[in-house]
Amino acid sequence: MKVSIENKIIEKYPKYKMGLIKVSVKGKKLEKIKELTKFEKTIANQESIIKEWLEIFSDMHASERRLPSVVSLWNIIEQFGELKSINYFVDIYNFISVKHGIPMGGYDIRKLPFEDLKLQYAVQGGIKFEPMGLGGQLEKIKDSAEICYYCGDVPVCRYWNHKDSEITKIDEDTSEALIMFDMLGELDELENAINEFIEIVNETSEVQKIKNEVLSREKLECEI
Repeated sequence: MKVSIENKIIEKYPKYKMGLIKVSVKGKKLEKIKELTKFEKTIANQESIIKEWLEIFSDMHASERRLPSVVSLWNIIEQFGELKSINYFVDIYNFISVKHGIPMGGYDIRKLPFEDLKLQYAVQGGIKFEPMGLGGQLEKIKDSAEICYYCGDVPVCRYWNHKDSEITKIDEDTSEALIMFDMLGELDELENAINEFIEIVNETSEVQKIKNEVLSREKLECEI
């Protein structure tokens, strides 16, 4: 499938890099996941990451209740001391997200409605968004300042990395996933996070296929 970034986004946020992992597994070792994804101490540059992402969310005219995914995870850990287990892929990428300070998400590849995924400015009056976990509720996207992931003409994640769609969500039966990393820092930091994700998957499953890519201002699209 083709994955791309709208050029206007890179022009406004030239530091942005998108990490991608396309992975197919079987034989998930769920107990092993619990051992390898125990939360560690807060990262040193947490405040600067929060500040940078909140400025972007302000640019998108997001309300205060809409937060970057990694900030929401840090808030949960601060309140409860840990993250609730959800499923195989989500538990791994939530762990990598909070450890490295990178907003992350993912899609069940079998559920994607089209063969292309693009990070772009929102289309006003387009197809309504179905947020994950809200029982079929639909949201109208009203502001072209908002940045979303679109699969074809279907919005599958709002406010960059705030909320994924119900229609493409990863669940306990997902065996083939596309994992997304939204990075504002250095390339080596992103590569370290990608490599750690791959290491955990290799230790906790029988990997059938795996491929990773990085998009940036030097490379705005790829086939994965």
